[in-house]
Amino acid sequence: MYGIATILLISITCGMIHGNMTPEQRVKFFNFQNECMQETGATDDMVLKAFAGELTDSPVFKNHLVCVGMKGGVMDDAGNLNRDVMKKGIMMFVEDEVKVDAMMDKCDMHYDTKQDTAFNMMKCMFKEHFGA
Repeated sequence: MYGIATILLISITCGMIHGNMTPEQRVKFFNFQNECMQETGATDDMVLKAFAGELTDSPVFKNHLVCVGMKGGVMDDAGNLNRDVMKKGIMMFVEDEVKVDAMMDKCDMHYDTKQDTAFNMMKCMFKEHFGA
């Protein structure tokens, strides 16, 4: 399915690794991560810290989030979020549809760049889900 609606976005956090992803979804997710790390120069440290809630506002990491989001179908070339794909991904980790809808409503904001949109969305989603 769509591995990222997962970092990105929700992408997206520690729970992602242990969520209700199938083995095929996990493989796709990790492939997206690896491909995007190679394409953007994001480091293992950046990605691992992100799963722990420590998001760096580095341009490299922001580009990584955009890359993963686009590969997962969560974000298009213009930086628009595909809410249906994102919701399906989030629902793999948060089984409360009302909560997911509220998180998406609060966190789906557009910024000047798709990098800032992806970064701020992930930051907001992490805060809304984990309270951090």
